[in-house]
Amino acid sequence: MTREHVQKVLDWCDEQVDDPSQNWYHRCMMMARTAWMQPPWAYSARLAWGRVPAKHRHYTLAKNVPAGAVCFGLLNTHWGHAWIAGRGKPDARIGFTVDYRRSGHIDRAPLSLPAWTGDQKVRWTDWSPYGMLPLWDDEWNRKNIPRPRH
Repeated sequence: MTREHVQKVLDWCDEQVDDPSQNWYHRCMMMARTAWMQPPWAYSARLAWGRVPAKHRHYTLAKNVPAGAVCFGLLNTHWGHAWIAGRGKPDARIGFTVDYRRSGHIDRAPLSLPAWTGDQKVRWTDWSPYGMLPLWDDEWNRKNIPRPRH
């Protein structure tokens, strides 16, 4: 079962920032899939990105990442890293990520995670093995984010 609305994913992430349900230390992929209420589908973020079909892999400026997208980075490391795109102004988009600001916690951070990635662009997907994420059903995404061609 996947959450039906991007806003519910973002609300869950917001709740975890203030009242975490567990210690999230090194559990980035678990956090991303739990935000969408999905069962496990990859042991690490790097392996998850490897399972995403090429036509559903996107690499864009942070301002063009839809809210709720599962983002990926640090793919040159053993585990990689996954996080959830939030909203924000085009020049100040946020993401929800683990261990970036506080070890073991989900926090809001700049969407491109510049202190870790050194990149202005973000790898992201609207796909999961359980079906497409309903990113384009979200009014904010439709109004503010150009939809990629598959």
